[in-house]
Amino acid sequence: MSDNNPRTGNVRPLRPAAPATACRLCSDSDRTSVESAPRPGPDESTLCAPCRLRRPGRRRPGLGPADLAWRRLERDIARLNTAYERGRWIPSADELEFTAGLARMPWTEPAIRTALREGGNSVRVGRLARLLDGDAITVLRHVSADDYALHALRRLVDVLAAEAERSPWPPGAA
Repeated sequence: MSDNNPRTGNVRPLRPAAPATACRLCSDSDRTSVESAPRPGPDESTLCAPCRLRRPGRRRPGLGPADLAWRRLERDIARLNTAYERGRWIPSADELEFTAGLARMPWTEPAIRTALREGGNSVRVGRLARLLDGDAITVLRHVSADDYALHALRRLVDVLAAEAERSPWPPGAA
């Protein structure tokens, strides 16, 4: 291809535009299983700005298991939040009570594991517990409870805890 410039008569080749590079972490999060090992060391140019700033492993080079778990967790939180807002997921009274307890407790890996273990069957089979038991535990293993990587999860728990405060407890109480 060429661009014919009528004023100067010059013909110069057009350079094809560089393809937009997808974020290595965002694009891998849907395809990567928990068991697969992360690919070694992305440079900063292979990550989008949100991943570069918010991923749990942002202080060290290379992708780790917490980074991959964080992207899956973010995706699953967004889906769960959307389902809740649209009324497709209505947490049980036990799940609401569980989230009220989560909102008040310190967030550490052992504390979340203990809360899940003591939550009862109706809590353990719920969508929120599945979210916490998988990727959230992995992320908590690598970051502190107030790390930005957990903010979306904390917001969801706070919304559900506020709902628990508004709804009568125990069920049927008026």
